[in-house]
Amino acid sequence: MDQYKQNVPFVGICVSLVKPLFEKLARERLEKYPGNVILITFHIEDLNLSKRNVKGICWEKIGEEIKRKEGVYPLPDVVYLQCYVENNVIKQIERVIGRKVFNSFIFDKWECWSLLAGNNELRNHLPYTRKLVNKTNIYPFLYQYKDIFLKPINVSHAHNSRGIFRVKLKSKGNIEIFYREKNKMKEKRFKSYQKFQDWTLPRLAPGGYILQQGIETVKSSKNATDIRINMNKNSKGQWEVSMILVRVASNISHVIPKFVTAYSISNFIKTLTVDKEKEAEIEKSVINVGMKICSMLDKSGYHMGDLGIDLGMDENGHVWIFEINPLPFPFRGSIQDHSLIRPIEYASYLALTKHPQQASQPQQAPQPQQASQPQQASQPQQASQPQQAPQPQQASQPQQAPQPQQASHPQQAPQPQQAPQPQPQQAPQQAPQPQQAPQPQPQQAPQQAPQPEADKKWWKFWN
Repeated sequence: MDQYKQNVPFVGICVSLVKPLFEKLARERLEKYPGNVILITFHIEDLNLSKRNVKGICWEKIGEEIKRKEGVYPLPDVVYLQCYVENNVIKQIERVIGRKVFNSFIFDKWECWSLLAGNNELRNHLPYTRKLVNKTNIYPFLYQYKDIFLKPINVSHAHNSRGIFRVKLKSKGNIEIFYREKNKMKEKRFKSYQKFQDWTLPRLAPGGYILQQGIETVKSSKNATDIRINMNKNSKGQWEVSMILVRVASNISHVIPKFVTAYSISNFIKTLTVDKEKEAEIEKSVINVGMKICSMLDKSGYHMGDLGIDLGMDENGHVWIFEINPLPFPFRGSIQDHSLIRPIEYASYLALTKHPQQASQPQQAPQPQQASQPQQASQPQQASQPQQAPQPQQASQPQQAPQPQQASHPQQAPQPQQAPQPQPQQAPQQAPQPQQAPQPQPQQAPQQAPQPEADKKWWKFWN
């Protein structure tokens, strides 16, 4: 890459081989981001921690110009995870760049519920949920709540409402079920539980299920609704709301995200009440739940910076937590969603901010030195002069150990490391590593508190 001005953050975005949309999204983020930044999109298989480099696509944005080049580069200052990465690999990366790997907790539905249920402030916002241990034990839960959801624990099996079943116990033992088939919501009825079970069990996705109490959300023209709130850490490292919208389903059961009508929350609330104070109170209650979720994750030790939270509001105005998505996709439409650029703002904040607690972390030298050359003593540079591009690394020479980075030095431009024949990068070696610090574990789900009665200050929307 060409030389570039000092204090330009070098941000890595780790993407999945099976989800190319996230790789394309990186370019879109870059185009909308107003500042200077260098991004490298890479796959975790192309990260080489022993050589402290990574192969990927490097995007350099200085001013309005964006340059693209593929190659092998030094490790970035910050890594933004857009896919699942094993925890031991995350810890290895953090030993090199410090605690600058974020969105590092890709949780499943049961882990998420267990963590939330351990928080006293959030417990009353959770539908009663339990893990389905035996597939033949659905009936007791259905008999108790009459309206339940079966949701795959593995989020990859529940994407866009796939694999999810809503089941209702009707009079005389009849059972009604709603499920997605292709792009439509289907409805089926059974005259006995046995017939329902015989039809349903073969259709359950692998990896286990949770059973969750069904919540009847407020309706719009008789159709179901939910609320999506995107939360992000900003350029100051603080959580803020990037977007809130209400999604109206095309059916009476539940939302299929790709097939909804979206409204700003303020416009939707106006269809429910003309009382300005109530309107403000509803929006405030939604934001309050979102902020509590983010605070809980921070206090639990997880480094998150980009979340999509699905909520619902019942007829009494009570807010319920349905799901938390650690890999959200920015909303495209008339409602502005700042979550497109907030992750780059937060990554830049991490890259350019000195964190005292990271002082003991080894710092990656901006560029590797040639093995045959003695390393020069660091020279102070003029603030107005850009640093020289690093020399290409000779593939046949052993790499110098990285030198501690001087705090006063401007950041080096990441340069592709030339090799006569690029070899496929090996996954991080599984050589014995220092003992890992214990990873914060989701708390065991406590006994579910009885469901709260509707807060007396709320109202029936149709009154």
